[in-house]
Amino acid sequence: MEKPATIDTNDPQKLRAIIAKMAAEHEQDLALREQQYQAQIAARDQKISILLERLELQRHQRFGPKADRVCKEQLKLFDEAELNDLIEQLDRQIEDAKATISPTRRSSDNPPKRRALPSHLPRVERIIDLPEADKAAIAQTHVPMGFEESEQLAVLPRQYYVVKTKRAKYAPIRHNKTGQPLTVVVAPRPACILPKAMGHSSLIADVVTNKFVDGLPLYRQEKIFAREGFELSRQTLSGWMVQLREPLQPLMAALKQHLYQGRVLQADETPLQVLDEPGRDNTSKSQMWVYRGGVPDRPVIWYQYSVGRAGSVPCEFLFPDGLSPPGAAFYLQSDGYSAYHQVARYGAILGHMGCWAHVRRKVVKAANSRHQTGLAHAFLKSVDNLYQVEKKLRGQSPEERHAVRLQQSRPILDELKNWLDEHVNKVLPKGLLGKAISYTRNQWPILLTFLEDGHLEIDNNLAENAIRPFVVGRKAWLFSGSPAGAEASAMLYSLVETAKANGLEPRAYLHYLFETLPHASQPEDIEALLPHNLTPEMLKIPKPAL
Repeated sequence: MEKPATIDTNDPQKLRAIIAKMAAEHEQDLALREQQYQAQIAARDQKISILLERLELQRHQRFGPKADRVCKEQLKLFDEAELNDLIEQLDRQIEDAKATISPTRRSSDNPPKRRALPSHLPRVERIIDLPEADKAAIAQTHVPMGFEESEQLAVLPRQYYVVKTKRAKYAPIRHNKTGQPLTVVVAPRPACILPKAMGHSSLIADVVTNKFVDGLPLYRQEKIFAREGFELSRQTLSGWMVQLREPLQPLMAALKQHLYQGRVLQADETPLQVLDEPGRDNTSKSQMWVYRGGVPDRPVIWYQYSVGRAGSVPCEFLFPDGLSPPGAAFYLQSDGYSAYHQVARYGAILGHMGCWAHVRRKVVKAANSRHQTGLAHAFLKSVDNLYQVEKKLRGQSPEERHAVRLQQSRPILDELKNWLDEHVNKVLPKGLLGKAISYTRNQWPILLTFLEDGHLEIDNNLAENAIRPFVVGRKAWLFSGSPAGAEASAMLYSLVETAKANGLEPRAYLHYLFETLPHASQPEDIEALLPHNLTPEMLKIPKPAL
């Protein structure tokens, strides 16, 4: 504790000056304390507001709808033209209601209609006639006039069968001229995708489809096989998946060449847990990357497993040894993750595009929060105006898309940029709206790239749609048992998703591929087996006569 200073004077004037100085210092100290106190209260209120906002977001994410939507009426408040038009429509409806009262519409006026069953399915007719006694009773008054028809979809239980291969053997009947006995001659073994596997190509294709398309884990398939009366352990099934890596390598090498042939390459990534990774705990998170490229009508979807999430991973995959593939020139589209900025530095990249869907997703969260929802809705209205322009451009040529974007989208973007700069310092930086504004301003240069070329998309949704089947499947099988299994999963996901993107039924494609690939010896034979070189009609394999 400081000792009070001694006053060595009896002069009243000096004493008054000292007292006035002390009073001023005291007032200044009180003002400083009050200022610090108010700053602490403001910081506390801001922290409480942010925490409440996060709590509301967590509640909405857990119990609310998953779609990125807000009330449409809220957005219309920021469009004066639409609001005036709505008022005029309401006025006309009131006048019409005064003139005449329309009857109440009943739900039975438009009953639901049953859709016709697919025409390609075989029909089994079942004819039901009247009993003979009833037919005799109306024989003098009625004549046959046809049938009242209805259809129901039926199913036959899955039928398994065994392919028994018998190779002819020929035994020698005499020695050759050298006196050495001749050996037994056996017909050659048929080429198989997995020669030593007990599963036929059709069964292997079925197991792959069940897991990588329908999300059915191998342990559940093991139980299904057990109910059918035969044992196929999950270890056996997993071994098949891993063994497929080697015979599929030539096909995957040919498929990767088509990944670079489009004008746009989209990328995304998601976590993956892999067991038994060297030098890592089983709880460590690895990554599954997805790339969507190729020409628009022949897309290629490629999955890549990696231990880390560093920018070197996509760089080394897309540009091995730091070299660009011959003739490759494309735009890269991704979210705001910094790893993709490293990829964008390569010479083959014409430009780096951001994703407006990520912007909109952040703004929707802000619009559904507790504070400053009016500003968030105004922000969201501008983003939705961009998407309204894109909606009108669907199916148009790249040249027309480019021209309309410059004419209609560019003014929206200029106005939005001014709005962001004006409000960036008026919102909580760590709040949902503050984060949305900061993210948009930080990504602004790459968010404008879609204006450069009509081939480009406004968002990265196609890549996100490609990674969604993997995310859905991961919820069922949770993790990969080994790095080899993760690499096999990436390869098989690439095949089934590329087949789906090119209009092929995945199981039919895999069955055809597994049957045909062992006989493909030339590069052109392998090229012919890529999904974009096949049609559904070409995948029909003759069924065995049972």
